[in-house]
Amino acid sequence: MASTGKSLHFSNQFVISCGTVSLDVGRSKVLLIRWRRTGEYSLPKGRKDIDEPLEETALRETFEETGIRVQLLPVSIDTLATLPSSVKTEDRPKAVIEPIAVTQRTAREGILKIIFWYVATADSTTVPEEGTQQENEEFDTVWADFDNVGSTLSFDDDRSIAEAAIAAIRRGVAPAS
Repeated sequence: MASTGKSLHFSNQFVISCGTVSLDVGRSKVLLIRWRRTGEYSLPKGRKDIDEPLEETALRETFEETGIRVQLLPVSIDTLATLPSSVKTEDRPKAVIEPIAVTQRTAREGILKIIFWYVATADSTTVPEEGTQQENEEFDTVWADFDNVGSTLSFDDDRSIAEAAIAAIRRGVAPAS
């Protein structure tokens, strides 16, 4: 829930990250990573590069961590984002590509980590590309069934975000363009 307080963080006090809840809608599967070092399961995410749009960060980081290329998926969500002035209220799209959630964590040395989460789509039968992870990343690519994702994910935030994404696609997705 939103806090009524204010906070100020300068650029050397926060990091922006983006991730995805990538779904194979037809097979009812969610793309996860398993950390080899700890055995924890999480959603793929990572830091934004300078001048990189948030949506591109989400796609790039998902690919780097999983070896799977994903596409952002328009979904039916409630959002406080405003409509462009060229769109009439009655023409509001039923499905949009906007962050489904944002999480905030305080990392080491008090650095604020802000993570924007997007819904994406991918084919769970695709073989992951090799060599996409960075040196310090040791992840396995895992596809979990919609019904098991809550019990598979290691972190409460990830569980809530995955469940919201699954609920959003069940409400309706826009046809692929």
